[in-house]
Amino acid sequence: MTSQRVIADRFEVVASGRSLKSLWWERSRNDRSYGEDDLWTLAVDRRTGARVRVLEPPSGSFWLWAASMWAEAVARHVVAAAVPHTVPILHVGDGVVFAEPPPAVPRPRLQPAQAAACALAACEVVARLHAIGCGGEYGRAADGRPAYDLPTPLDFGWHNLRMTRESGEWKIAWLVPGHLALADLDDTPPSADPDALARDLQDRLDGSLLDEPQSELPPKYDPHSDPIARDLARLAGFYLSLAPLAPGQPAAVDAVRRLAAGEPVVRDVAGLARLLVELGPAGAWDERIAALPVACVLPQPVLDWDRVIAAGEARLPGLVPRQRPYVALPLAVAYHRRASLRAAHAPDDALHDVDRAVELDPIAPYHITRAVLLDRLGRRDEARAAIAAAFAAPEWTDLPAAEIGELRLPRWHAVVVTDRERARAHATRGTIALRDGDLALAEHDLRRAVDLDPGAAHLHALAAAVYARGDLTGAAALEARAVELEPTCARYRWDLVVSLHRLGRRDEALFHARKLEAMEAGDPNGRARRIHLLGGA
Repeated sequence: MTSQRVIADRFEVVASGRSLKSLWWERSRNDRSYGEDDLWTLAVDRRTGARVRVLEPPSGSFWLWAASMWAEAVARHVVAAAVPHTVPILHVGDGVVFAEPPPAVPRPRLQPAQAAACALAACEVVARLHAIGCGGEYGRAADGRPAYDLPTPLDFGWHNLRMTRESGEWKIAWLVPGHLALADLDDTPPSADPDALARDLQDRLDGSLLDEPQSELPPKYDPHSDPIARDLARLAGFYLSLAPLAPGQPAAVDAVRRLAAGEPVVRDVAGLARLLVELGPAGAWDERIAALPVACVLPQPVLDWDRVIAAGEARLPGLVPRQRPYVALPLAVAYHRRASLRAAHAPDDALHDVDRAVELDPIAPYHITRAVLLDRLGRRDEARAAIAAAFAAPEWTDLPAAEIGELRLPRWHAVVVTDRERARAHATRGTIALRDGDLALAEHDLRRAVDLDPGAAHLHALAAAVYARGDLTGAAALEARAVELEPTCARYRWDLVVSLHRLGRRDEALFHARKLEAMEAGDPNGRARRIHLLGGA
């Protein structure tokens, strides 16, 4: 007799969740229908006796390991930040344990002000997730069906973004991270709602957002579009699902409609919230909107890399070769990201991490980082070999991959070496050549880096090579461009002062020296350098 599985010595498992694939097979073979309970791991809280639901990959789902790590990272953020309007999370680790959520009910029809209040609550959730780099719902195939093998932690369907009525008011209770498999149930009206099919038909006749050609992928489902724009379209669509379009509505409703259709009416969640407030929801929203994090570009997400690495290394030994890439590739990303964080203060530890990343997945970006670290540690011969390996690495891995929450997953089309990475490779080789005294190779590589990625760091490095070759005018022009891009970097501005002084352009040198004086106030070394170069000016 097998013992009962218990999570965190607290949650006693009653039934383990099933995969959609197995449920689909059973339905087609045995004509067995399934429901929400089949998709969850069901458990009981030993402390309270309450039912809980556990979001965890079905047994043996090694291909979902990376997505599980990202979902758990999002869950920890939801708990730490006390994100409002979400279903309470009781435990994170080996899955996410939710308190029993309210029943999933079809979207009610509300007055515009009530609908706006619910949509504003959803905005509060999404804005906080965008701040940590979480955004962009899963993609859909051309026929509109969800892409179930590309799970992400944020789902807008009515089984994840739930509606509940409290004291006569409708509110949201969002499952974050979302249970993507529940999206399979979103397109199937429950038997308890006999009007759902008729309502869906009426929506289509009214020309709602669902009335789209099947041959085209709507912008809100296009996985290649900007993730923030996709979330804005879905937030706008959520409002419209609660308060359908009608004649004579305010201009703000038309703006929401256009946003849902993919037009860039606003660029961030706070902008949409300001539109929704015009529709008159009850409550004081001005301060709440002012407190929303603003993200026009989704930041790079940061996970607990120590936790991810420990979990991945523990998982690897039990995998057969065909399963291994699903853990090895995202594990290599984790090592590389931790190496990048350690590089400045602990280069030896960082090198150890990136060595493991290269061992797991020998792609060009990891070789480049390894070359940078070796050069920083004075191991220049090894650095040259590492950068040669970067240039020799193929453009594609054996299994093309995508990134979900920073973790690469196999079987998705993504070129590994971008122009930015090519620029980093050329800049690294050029910098090593500059230190070796091979000025021609240094200038060639650094110019290539600037062509591919004209950032301040590459411009400054190229200026150093040009200066070393005696072209002071060219060096000054490059340094001026670097200062223009990063005006607060004292090192870039100081090198410009030196070049201008040597060119006899004293007034320009003095202008930038005075800028440096303000930037380096109280730094005696900076003042001494300026006096030595420019005298008492």
